[in-house]
Amino acid sequence: MMFERHYDIVIIGAGPAGLMAGIESYRPSRKILILEKMPRPALKLRISGKGRCNITNYASLNEFLSHFGKNGRFLKFAFAEFFNTDLLEYFEKLGVVFKLEQGGRYFPQNDKASGVVEALLTRVKALKISLVTRSEVTGISTSPEGKFLVSINKKNSDGSKTGQSIHTEADNVVVATGGKSYPGTGSTGTGYKLAAHFGHTVTPVMPALVPIETKGDTAKKLQGLSLRNVKAKILVNNKKVDERFGEMLFTDFGVSGPIILSLSGNIVKLLQEKQPVFLSIDLKPALDHEALDKRLLREINENSRQSFKSLLKKLLPRKLMPVFIEALKISEEKQLNQLANEERKRLRMLLKEFSFEVSGYRSFDEAIITSGGVSIKEINPQTMESKLVKGLYFAGEVIDIDADTGGFNLQAAFSTGWVAGRALCRTQNPGGVVI
Repeated sequence: MMFERHYDIVIIGAGPAGLMAGIESYRPSRKILILEKMPRPALKLRISGKGRCNITNYASLNEFLSHFGKNGRFLKFAFAEFFNTDLLEYFEKLGVVFKLEQGGRYFPQNDKASGVVEALLTRVKALKISLVTRSEVTGISTSPEGKFLVSINKKNSDGSKTGQSIHTEADNVVVATGGKSYPGTGSTGTGYKLAAHFGHTVTPVMPALVPIETKGDTAKKLQGLSLRNVKAKILVNNKKVDERFGEMLFTDFGVSGPIILSLSGNIVKLLQEKQPVFLSIDLKPALDHEALDKRLLREINENSRQSFKSLLKKLLPRKLMPVFIEALKISEEKQLNQLANEERKRLRMLLKEFSFEVSGYRSFDEAIITSGGVSIKEINPQTMESKLVKGLYFAGEVIDIDADTGGFNLQAAFSTGWVAGRALCRTQNPGGVVI
């Protein structure tokens, strides 16, 4: 494709935020260019939700915002303008219907993220918006006339650089490059460099919604075991920092799964601060210590001649049993009527506080999202326009906003892209650079 000399809007990144911004900024008379450095657009969106695309969540506005922590306030206007029901209706008009699943999560009825991507691309094509892949933005400068000069390096089909640098002019630029998570999909932190070039503050970026590594070999012994309806809490110096209820998974290196991913943001920050972090799993959260002790006594009294192993079968998944037997140092053949009070107490404590010392976290390669990014203090939440540079906009994960797993982050990407696009659509006199 031959690039035009001038565009009204150049959007960097063809993910959910970039595609939405392009669609919503459309006017028949406008020239809009969406640039994507990868061979295909929206690669990360295609694999989101394990390829199923958990697009949003049923939660109310206040609950939704709470999942973003202290920076959630930045999204209040965007969500007030374009929220979960709006997003679902938006895609229904594009031919994608969703279903509600456990935890308030919405997925396409056909369980295919690709359908969400194709719906967006079909709309882009229908509006005749230019979308060019294998086009990496290497820099942005400004002209004496107050325009943005975008430098683009086209790539060959094998991914190598052509060596040819192309320059085009734009009245407005939208940075929707994503963060640094899943770099294989194109999220390599380019947007942070572009933002910093224009004087924007970029808060430290770290992996978020990322699996956690634990010390010892216990997790490896339990590899593949999924636990439901358990409570996990972070402990630092025996003080609880955070806790979540739900599902988790043991891996060869540690733990993962929804509640672990949601706790990972705090864990990463604590480890960055060199704090000693422990993860404690309550395997029986529906019972407090007293109620659990009564249950154990009842089981022991009613089955006094049975073995300790038979009691564990009623309490634990089979894969956990040998780990408990080893940790408690109680013979699996010991009869329950021979179980000492102190042994029963140790069993109860282990059921309520199955603990691991955290040794680290996985890299950006395995992180679902990125924590940190372009400071929200320097972006207008009602337009997504930079407060420092007129005509420069940000949308999606490049902004310092991140949330728990459950569809919250994708909603933020679509909503910020929508707000940026609508703001650009209203712009009568585009252009200008430094205020």
